[in-house]
Amino acid sequence: MNDYDNRAPNGPAGDRRRPQSINESPLNGPLEVGIRVLMILTQAFPAELDLNQLVLLDHFVLHSRDVGGPESLHPALPIRAGEIAAKRESIEAGIGLLLRLHLAEIAVGMNGVRFLAGDGALHFVGVLGSSYSHRLRDRVGWVLGSFPDLDEANLRRQTKAIFDSWSEEFHWPDTDGNNGKPH
Repeated sequence: MNDYDNRAPNGPAGDRRRPQSINESPLNGPLEVGIRVLMILTQAFPAELDLNQLVLLDHFVLHSRDVGGPESLHPALPIRAGEIAAKRESIEAGIGLLLRLHLAEIAVGMNGVRFLAGDGALHFVGVLGSSYSHRLRDRVGWVLGSFPDLDEANLRRQTKAIFDSWSEEFHWPDTDGNNGKPH
């Protein structure tokens, strides 16, 4: 039993709540996602990125092996294709945290709402010293170097190519006994 479990059951110091939903989980929560987004914004600076670009880039950073890169930071689970659809909300929460901390800025213009690294961003990511943050920094550098054209249409084409290759990997038997082979 750790100190967390020995606290009084009531009051702020003794709050024993456990995450009640996926939104409360520390994994892929606003802090973790915000740090990933901040690494992307910092290394992409002075580029301004919109939410869709950040969603796709974050996915490429976590699953770099899928786009021909180094070992992925997250495991290659079959459900990773569905992550992109669910990622937007967590990216928004991460950006919200970065904006409140003045680590990111909003740029509103002809291209809509975009985000860029704030004044303290480079210093903040510079003090992150865990092995995960070093690997994260490396993956972000690899992704941005491999996809220098951050145009959303280009990123979507790359994402579609990934999904197309996944559909070829998963071969589900047909009910007609053809084992998924064309008729």
